[in-house]
Amino acid sequence: MSVGTCAYSFDPVAWEEEHGRSAALDERWSCPREAEGETDRCRFHLSPARRAELGIDDESVCESLVSELATGEASSLGFVGAEFGTIDVSHRVLDRVTNHPIDLRHVTVYGEFLAEQTVLRQPLLMDEIRVEGAADFTDAEFGEDVSAERATFRGDAVFDGTDFEDSARFGGSTFARPASFDRVRFGDVADFYRARFRAPCSFEESAWRGACLFQRAAFRSDVTFTASRFHARTDFRTVQFGGTSRFNRCEFEDAAVFMNCAFAAEALFKKASFAQPAHYQNADFDSEASFTETEFGDKAKFQFATFDGEAVLSYIRFGGATYFKAVDFNSYASFYKSTFDRLGDFRNATFADTARFLKAEFTDEAFFGRATFVGDGDFRSAAFRGTVHFVETTFRSSATLRESTFERARFENVRTAGGDVTINLERTTVDGGRFVQENGAAVYYNLRRSRVGDVDIEMADSEGVFERFLFYRTEFDGFDFSNYRYVLAPEWVLHTFRGTVDDTYSLEADRFAIEDDADEAPGADGGAADESGGGPGEPADGGGVRSRLAGWLADGEASDLEVTYLKAKNGAERVGDSQSASRFFIKEMYYRRRTHVDRAFAHKESLRSRLKLLFLVAVNLTLSATCGYGEKPRRTIGFSLVTVVVYAALFAAVVTDPPFASPLGYGLLSVQSFTSLIFGPTATVPNFAGSFLAATEGFVGAFMIGLFIFALTRSVHR
Repeated sequence: MSVGTCAYSFDPVAWEEEHGRSAALDERWSCPREAEGETDRCRFHLSPARRAELGIDDESVCESLVSELATGEASSLGFVGAEFGTIDVSHRVLDRVTNHPIDLRHVTVYGEFLAEQTVLRQPLLMDEIRVEGAADFTDAEFGEDVSAERATFRGDAVFDGTDFEDSARFGGSTFARPASFDRVRFGDVADFYRARFRAPCSFEESAWRGACLFQRAAFRSDVTFTASRFHARTDFRTVQFGGTSRFNRCEFEDAAVFMNCAFAAEALFKKASFAQPAHYQNADFDSEASFTETEFGDKAKFQFATFDGEAVLSYIRFGGATYFKAVDFNSYASFYKSTFDRLGDFRNATFADTARFLKAEFTDEAFFGRATFVGDGDFRSAAFRGTVHFVETTFRSSATLRESTFERARFENVRTAGGDVTINLERTTVDGGRFVQENGAAVYYNLRRSRVGDVDIEMADSEGVFERFLFYRTEFDGFDFSNYRYVLAPEWVLHTFRGTVDDTYSLEADRFAIEDDADEAPGADGGAADESGGGPGEPADGGGVRSRLAGWLADGEASDLEVTYLKAKNGAERVGDSQSASRFFIKEMYYRRRTHVDRAFAHKESLRSRLKLLFLVAVNLTLSATCGYGEKPRRTIGFSLVTVVVYAALFAAVVTDPPFASPLGYGLLSVQSFTSLIFGPTATVPNFAGSFLAATEGFVGAFMIGLFIFALTRSVHR
């Protein structure tokens, strides 16, 4: 028989003093139910031990709970501070007319809390609830708000397939055992602010239609969000990820915030998509971070982040501006085949190991100003369709950008660690840009087999411009040599490069490449031998042992240098620089002769071929001596004077009587013979030998006069 109303009351002030934190209630709450039997409390507020003494088992308490929930009175929904053994409301529909919440705040469940496939149409308050056993809400449906802030789940917590149609709040809650929210659907705000997950947890294939809030949450073990979809803002600000975090194939339709996060183990964002800005500023990645095949539709911000493990950002499409400013990459960093549709900002970034931008594509401007590459900088086959800025960038090891394309490149005051660094731009296309090196650093540029457009070069040592640049089989399309005449004159030598040609490290395909590229086979990595057969500073195959004379005459690089100056001549002609074109043409012809000599002394050539080559050498020498290959009319004049003098001496040897009765008559006769094939009455040659000399000199003279007119006209045109 009942002795009256339940004496239990919850005093938030006393509770806060005892526990040192805010209570879930602001005001004192008293139980309105009748006391159980001879006790002073209802069966919900009796301790399990006292209920056992009275013969009240957990099943009857659970039935009483369901009965209370089925009544129409709002007062019957309050269970603040109640103590339960096991709660089992599985496979039930709890749909009251009233919207008054079911109040389980500060409740203690010593056993399991089972609500599998339960349908609840009323708000549910579970703040400060403590569940000692497993909590199973599999496939449950909550039609109104659910609040479980600062709840404690000491057993496994299973919410697989649960549908929260309204807000769900688990802020400050603790999950001591594995927690599973797979396939859960959050219809409104889902708040896990400062939640603590002390065991593995999973949100795989979950759907978040409202804001997803995990600020300052802590995951001590692995967490999985694979294939989840976030329709509203996602906030993981200052979250601690103690185990592997998996966000593979996630879709973020609104802004995603991971600022100040700490990833102690692997951080996996493979094949994820971000439709709105993604924020990773000041994030710490202690282990591998992988964003392979992820798509950023808007801004991607990683400023001041730290990657202590390998950073794998390969096959990514950055649709918006991308910021990696002041990021520390303390291990291998890969942007293999990634695409930057908008600005790419890597200013002040530090790459402590290999930085691989192999086959990356930058559609807009790319900034690497004051970035530091401690390891190898690998930009092979990259495409820069906007301006790329390497301003005051530091390369401590090596840098290769071979086979890349540049719309406009700025290399200004590049720095080194004190030694020499050669930036490998071999086989690249540089349509425009500036190369400025005025800080005294020993930086060299290898532009072998490249195509150079409208590029300006400024060096602190202006006379050593071409000692810093390797132009070897380089094509010039818009490069203005006239700006460097004072450097090139008087020798007009381009191949004075003093840097190293070969890469100082072994190039490889990206270690995270999805497929093996055919062009990454041996010979395509920049370390294999060039098909040119050599280069400046590289010995070419001479075809066997040569004699000392052959070794002195032959030049193993001659064929390549011939092509080098041919391309330089063509480039100068394209910009209308006729003077440079003239000088480079002379160099081209000179190295063509050296090429013929080289082949003539090669054992692989037949005797007939050697004779032809020696004939070509003779013709080349003749053109050089007589007119400077048509570029130097003064040589024609000089050669003509020598011819007149030689023939005068020959006339003196074969004609006994001097013409005009004077020793100077031989000279006059030679001049007359040189300028005309027909003799006038002013001079006679009595014998056959003299007449033959006069005829041959006349032929040579006519040839030289024609050659002089050609060379003079050509030089005036130049």
